[in-house]
Amino acid sequence: MDWVIGFITGLGLVSGVLTLIKGNKKIGIIQLILTIIVPIITSLWCLKKDNFVFGGTDWEFMIQTATIDKRIEPWIILALFIISLVLIFINIFKLIDIKKSK
Repeated sequence: MDWVIGFITGLGLVSGVLTLIKGNKKIGIIQLILTIIVPIITSLWCLKKDNFVFGGTDWEFMIQTATIDKRIEPWIILALFIISLVLIFINIFKLIDIKKSK
């Protein structure tokens, strides 16, 4: 899970900075904020595994607390993660279109 979050964070930082440079400051700032906040929130939530007496992986902990324990926090983290991914892909496609049009 750390590799996936790290890769997506790096991709989000690069595309967010490039979006800022290319002129869309509002979307670039939103993406950079989400790119920084999502991994921090995910890590802080996964640190609570000890409080729940859970011995599995971080991914299993997120799934169990969302479905079995019916906690709202993992669902919020998932929603923020999906929004971050959508913004990353939108910005990447826009940056590709800008390069093609020049």
